[in-house]
Amino acid sequence: MTPSAAATCIKAEEGTLLPKPREQSRSVVQRSSRAKWSMLAILSVLSAINQAICYSYAPTDSIVETRWQERIHSEHLITIYFISYIPCSFLGSWVLDKFGLRFGVLLGGFLQAGGASLRYFSCSLDSSQEPYVTVLGQLLASFAMPFMVNSPAVLSANWFPSSLRATSTSVAINANAMGTAVVYLTAPFIVLSSDEIPYYNLCIAIIAGGAWVVALLCFRSYPKTGNTPKSHLEDNYDWSQWANAFSHSGFWHTVVAFSLAECVLNSICALLTKFLSVTAFSTSEIGVFGAAFIVSSLIGSQFISRYVDSKRNHKTALQLCLLLVVVGISLFRMVPKVEIHATLGSLLYLGFVLGPIQPIALELGVECAFPTSEATVAALQQLCGNFLSAVTVPTLSTLLRTQLSASGAEPSYDSPEWILATMATSTFVIMCFFHGEHKRYAHESKVIPPHSDHQQV
Repeated sequence: MTPSAAATCIKAEEGTLLPKPREQSRSVVQRSSRAKWSMLAILSVLSAINQAICYSYAPTDSIVETRWQERIHSEHLITIYFISYIPCSFLGSWVLDKFGLRFGVLLGGFLQAGGASLRYFSCSLDSSQEPYVTVLGQLLASFAMPFMVNSPAVLSANWFPSSLRATSTSVAINANAMGTAVVYLTAPFIVLSSDEIPYYNLCIAIIAGGAWVVALLCFRSYPKTGNTPKSHLEDNYDWSQWANAFSHSGFWHTVVAFSLAECVLNSICALLTKFLSVTAFSTSEIGVFGAAFIVSSLIGSQFISRYVDSKRNHKTALQLCLLLVVVGISLFRMVPKVEIHATLGSLLYLGFVLGPIQPIALELGVECAFPTSEATVAALQQLCGNFLSAVTVPTLSTLLRTQLSASGAEPSYDSPEWILATMATSTFVIMCFFHGEHKRYAHESKVIPPHSDHQQV
């Protein structure tokens, strides 16, 4: 040992150097705390952009459908997302588990930026080609969906302590819906005629490309610590976990709850202009309604998720929210649609009680299906939710088109709203028979082994 090294050791033993490591440790913790919220913000923005591309034409569907000469409808472009996710979810989960969170998020950001750019390019083509190239751009952007919706639970597990995971997952999941709110709030004021469609598409493409560049420069899979996680590039991916997840008690209940919330959310967002077609509301007013619905879901999600984080009573929270969703859908159906305040109030209430269901169901699914990976749980839930939406949204759209009479009045029976209310009621009954366990929490807290725990959710 050199004299200088020996002197350093002596000073350390005397205590003169002890405060410095503590200060360094505190500084590292503070940087890590800031970094985790930055990672959450980046993922949330990318996820919001993906959803914005999905619903970008919904608030102005009559204008764009006229531009495309009714060759395609706006809900068809939305359904593309639902359908493409079904095969792509397997690939997305594999990529996230195999190559890490950063790789998956960057790949998703690149795909959606490419899809948005292709949609802008389609505007330079002739009117007979534009709709079909737009569909190709929408399809390319939809390939990014698995990387956006499967990532929140992974990011929460990598960056956040268990006391904040429901909250962080809620932020990222509901940021996806925030993209829809932004579209409903901006599109009616930008797209006043078919001539504004190219400019509108250009704005979305620029935002998508800029967000991808920021993610490329800043996004990481894990905090910068001395213990770097082992690479999984050479591991064999466990495909059996997709089927094995359903062998865990209570997991399929969480899938049903998540799918119901996804279906109701997609139905309201995709068909809001048709639900309100019997009124004299302007496009901009309907846009404000749609944005308010989404924002209320974000507020409700954060409010209730924080409560769930502290109490860890996921089951009770889901049951309560599902019951209130039934009430909310019923109110939306029964209020006179010509009454602007009553209609807006029913949408705000429905959004507030609907928003918490998905993040809570996702976290509960991860807990009771442990050690199934977070990406696989998210993929399975989203897969079932998108499949249900792919069937329900076009069906309800057709029902709305055929049941609206010449006078604009709907029949009082088997309306889309009552169908959704019946689905929500059935889901509430299913959740009453949930008997899952907090396996991940028990494992991480070292209370009991992950395969023999008995802590009820």
